Amino acid sequence: MKFLLIVVFCKLGFSLAQEESYLDRYEGGEESAANDRAAADGGGNRGDRGDDYVSTSTPPMPVRRLSDSGQVNDIVDKVTTEKRTTYRDDYVSTPPMPVGKLFDVDRWEVYDILDLDSVSTEETEEGIRVHFRFNFHNTVEKHIPELCYMTLENITIFNSYLLDKQCLEEFESVSPQCRGFRCNIVRYFLEHGAQIYLDVMNAPSLKEGLEVVNREILAAFEKLDMCTCGRQFFKAAFKCAPYWHANALNTITDDDGDSMMNYYKLMWNIDVKSFSRVFDRILAGFCEESSHGMCINSIVNGLEKMLDLVNTTMEEYEDYDDGNRDFQKRQEKRCDALFGPIRAWTKDDRDLDYFEGEDQIELILNKTAAVSKAFYCKRGCRNDESRTAMYPCCWRKMLEDKKLFDNIVQAGESLYKVIPAMSSDFEWYFYELDSYFYRYTISREDLEERMNWTVPKKFRDAVMRTLHAAKYCDGKILRCSN
Repeated sequence: MKFLLIVVFCKLGFSLAQEESYLDRYEGGEESAANDRAAADGGGNRGDRGDDYVSTSTPPMPVRRLSDSGQVNDIVDKVTTEKRTTYRDDYVSTPPMPVGKLFDVDRWEVYDILDLDSVSTEETEEGIRVHFRFNFHNTVEKHIPELCYMTLENITIFNSYLLDKQCLEEFESVSPQCRGFRCNIVRYFLEHGAQIYLDVMNAPSLKEGLEVVNREILAAFEKLDMCTCGRQFFKAAFKCAPYWHANALNTITDDDGDSMMNYYKLMWNIDVKSFSRVFDRILAGFCEESSHGMCINSIVNGLEKMLDLVNTTMEEYEDYDDGNRDFQKRQEKRCDALFGPIRAWTKDDRDLDYFEGEDQIELILNKTAAVSKAFYCKRGCRNDESRTAMYPCCWRKMLEDKKLFDNIVQAGESLYKVIPAMSSDFEWYFYELDSYFYRYTISREDLEERMNWTVPKKFRDAVMRTLHAAKYCDGKILRCSN
């Protein structure tokens, strides 16, 4: 999955760089833009999290803080008078671009989630800590007694909403030190989720947004003991999922019987065990120790390095696009930009829209494999920091886990085979599928072919050449980073 992001970043840089040429109308008005940012881009120091949640390894937040911009009420007034203003109103056509602008997030969307009035913000010695709006906060908080204090002895259908007896029994079967995980994760989300969201949205660039995510992942994993208790909790959740019948299911399906039956039809026919094993093996891989703390931190660190390449590519793409082929070839050899991978994607100029089914999937995978090869296997760049950072040893270990990919294949095949049964035309008539289903949804021949389908070997090989391109480079294998 990580190396598919190479393609995403290449496409993102390609699109945004092209966009620069016709977004000149957004440039200028910098004074007004600066005023907007001063009014609406808040950070807010995380403040005192309390003894229960402080991570000693978490450094102070490097992005802008809410308290730096003045009074909270001034910000609220500004947002109220310009509620429909978007981050793109002060569009910056060259990187780095604030996260809110990059994803075209409306300011009113941020402030509809977060509450910045004097009642919902908490003054601490280090600044202001932001909370979710009362309605959302209260909706989540009212389930804490059930998640924290409900037992097998006192649970009934009348006093429970998220839990049923079978799932509660599975959650209670985990080790004693992990039984409070379901309670702790909700409390942690309520206390820190709003501030994390604001920190990411206010990050001056996507790279700094990733730094926030990187830091918060490490803090959450450590505090919640995700690598032990989290794994036990999710194993229990997958185990009881096919039988879950809590009152929340009625709310989710709006008391619609067909929707409820579709849930059970899906959960009873997909390979839930394989999905559970995939999730557990990935989580275990993320928890492997690395030089950056955990493997997941090494992966995010690699993405931060990748963003440096994306920014360079965006800044210089116009010159690359306008240059002759000799100039472009020289640019494609560079290790500090992504012109080579972009060329690898565009070299195969077949239109994806002209293909469908397995042919389209095969073409996409071949193009992504070419992009990954151009990134990892380019001569002169194999030992560059940007390549080794994107290839941590713990990630290589995950990619070499054959059982992980066997489980992914088994889970995917089971899901593919049950999809037709989710159609509203799926009906039975005297021990045989109704002919209407065969006529308008899927033919008998296509259904039989689907039920016998397995993931083609060429798909699996192309996926591995995309995700683990470093292994397939000609000559010496790329050295991983610790």
